[in-house]
Amino acid sequence: MVCVKANQQRLYRGIQQQSKTQQPLSQYQKHEQAHGRSTHWTASVFDGVIAFGHEWPGIKSCIVVQRQGYRDGKPFDEQQYYISSVVTSAEQFHRIIRGHWSIENRLHWVKDVIFNEDNAPHPGRNAASNWSVVRNFFITLARRLGFTSMATAKRHLANQLQRIFPLLQ
Repeated sequence: MVCVKANQQRLYRGIQQQSKTQQPLSQYQKHEQAHGRSTHWTASVFDGVIAFGHEWPGIKSCIVVQRQGYRDGKPFDEQQYYISSVVTSAEQFHRIIRGHWSIENRLHWVKDVIFNEDNAPHPGRNAASNWSVVRNFFITLARRLGFTSMATAKRHLANQLQRIFPLLQ
């Protein structure tokens, strides 16, 4: 499954149009309340062969995920589009997409935002790889020590090796 971004204009607009004019093959809805947010999810699966089979031979499904709700008291309404080479239920696609977002939020976002990995200077040939190992080690260690917030873990554990080693024994 691949997320379709607006820079793929024909495909992006085609899926938008398809979702407005055709009935989905499958649809799944879920409501969540967590982290000060109220979110209603709707995942809809459409036939990708009919709409895009001649331009994109591997497409079997087009998936539209709509998220509506409130974040910090402010309403939001977002849609994301995906293509897939398999046909499955909207509920299964929802699980796959949520699983990917979980990885994105628990690892990639932490490395990008908390550790500023994308903007870190990396002089030398192996520096980027070495620093990535160090960041991953810290994230793993912090989670094993029970921290759910990496920002809190950084503040709590910075320059505090005497705090870390007794906890590991």
